[in-house]
Amino acid sequence: MSNTGRKKKLASFNCDQRKWEQFIACCNSKGTTATATLLEFIDLYLGDSQDKLDAIGGNDLDERLDSKIKASVETYLVKSNKTHSDSTNETIRAICERLDKLESEFSNESNESNSNQTTVIDNLANLEQKIEKMTARMTQLAEAIIKIQDYLNNQQKRGQKSYYNNSSYSG
Repeated sequence: MSNTGRKKKLASFNCDQRKWEQFIACCNSKGTTATATLLEFIDLYLGDSQDKLDAIGGNDLDERLDSKIKASVETYLVKSNKTHSDSTNETIRAICERLDKLESEFSNESNESNSNQTTVIDNLANLEQKIEKMTARMTQLAEAIIKIQDYLNNQQKRGQKSYYNNSSYSG
């Protein structure tokens, strides 16, 4: 190859004609030349600065790779679905039906649980009232028993006094 300029080397390489034209058009649209872009790429490549390479290739390098991967996966899925589509679709439908059934059962149980919870709360309130009434009644009964015991104790004391105070019994 021939030298051009000082310490510069003319480089040539084979490239697809259409790609080269697209590359030149892209460089022109960004206000640069193919030579300047390739030299910058070489500098970045030699400096191992992959971040800057992404900037040259476009900020959306990850997005482009993702879209190519997604397209490949979708192509694979379409091909595999053609061979297994009937059995797979039936399986998916069966799973969806089971999920729908479980969801409806769960929502019904949830509604019943809410109504049962309300009933339980009402029952607890009634039970508390009954317990309070029973406690009051037991207190009344306890007081009555105490009065009866007092009365009986007093009766026995009176009976003993009259027995000892009897005039026929003298010491």
